[in-house]
Amino acid sequence: MTSRLLLRGHRDFICQSLFELPIFFILTIFADVKAESLFKLISYKCGRMAWPKVSIIWVNYNSSKIMSIALESLEAVSNFDYPADKYELIVVDNGSTDGSYEEIRNFLKRKSSLKKKLIRLNKNLGFTGGNNVGFNARDKESKYVVLLNNDAIPLQNSLTLMVEYAEQFNVDSLNGVILKYDSPRIIDTAGNFVDELVGARPIGVNERYPWIIRKPFYITYADGAYVIYKVSAIRRCMGEKLFFDEFFGYGDDNILGLMLWNHGYRVVTIPEIVAKHKRYSSFGSVFIEKQTPLNMYLERRSHAALLCLSNSRYHLPTLLYLLRNSLGVTAFKRGLNKCLLRSIVDGARLGKKLREKYGIFIDIYRGPVITIKAPDFFRYYIFGLKSSRKLHAFFREKIIKLVKSLEIT
Repeated sequence: MTSRLLLRGHRDFICQSLFELPIFFILTIFADVKAESLFKLISYKCGRMAWPKVSIIWVNYNSSKIMSIALESLEAVSNFDYPADKYELIVVDNGSTDGSYEEIRNFLKRKSSLKKKLIRLNKNLGFTGGNNVGFNARDKESKYVVLLNNDAIPLQNSLTLMVEYAEQFNVDSLNGVILKYDSPRIIDTAGNFVDELVGARPIGVNERYPWIIRKPFYITYADGAYVIYKVSAIRRCMGEKLFFDEFFGYGDDNILGLMLWNHGYRVVTIPEIVAKHKRYSSFGSVFIEKQTPLNMYLERRSHAALLCLSNSRYHLPTLLYLLRNSLGVTAFKRGLNKCLLRSIVDGARLGKKLREKYGIFIDIYRGPVITIKAPDFFRYYIFGLKSSRKLHAFFREKIIKLVKSLEIT
């Protein structure tokens, strides 16, 4: 058992009186905990150090079809065991027209003890724009900002856990393990790596918790379903916003994570369950057979833009691969060839625009990245000599090795 878990298991009864403090120090000696971490834990438990303020951003758009899940998410936020005066909820409605805004507003009116702000926009600014509005509406004393999807249900102790870990390890972005909403113990995500094609590689998807996740480990970027960021790091990387508004959706948590690493900050996953998530219920699937044209356009535009913003050594071959896929059989059957071709062209233009406007250049090798040897790239992507099942197994093995090598001991 790690020192972190040992301390967490005992801290509920430690510091109740001065007679119990020696026990805490004995446990600390055997657990080999750093003095700084010990001081923080004692201070929090004994009330000698104020808990940092946290602003939680929750974006809504036409969620009437998942209203029961959305209200469950809000109810969970109101029941956090974090000090009630140290966190606030910021609900940003992206111009909903299905009555979901009114239902959410009425629900929040009944939560008198919850510090909250409700902002209604005149139009849909997307995931990026909605969260940026929430970020600017935060309490200026907040040390951390949390993003929570309206289809994610956080655990009661999750905010406390995430803040304690962020303070203990002094990290700037942090994910916990998120489970599937309908499948207890099955992992929805434990953060993400990026590969050399700047493709997202979610960690632990469909694996049974805890899988290989036994210790905290570094990741490329945290999943936006439920993540905590240090405000000071965000402001240095992005200014007074979380994301580039131009992306609308899909060009958000991945680019932010890479920006954090490029500015010398660190992103971590902790081995604790923090939420359950009904993925794709609010924005749509990533699978081509289930995606809407808008989902497909935004996802591929983001991919092409990131390629043009980064130093991936497979920049041009990957763009050619994306172009080839846009002419594939599946896309042709669904009449989406023009949509996909346009997404890649628009993505390349967007990448160029952002480089010129903000001077952005992303070194993907500054953070954890899944490397791909040239023979494997051509075998899997250009010539398509391996099945999708073998490609999945290829990346699963890569992820396992990388997780092990990035564990924080």
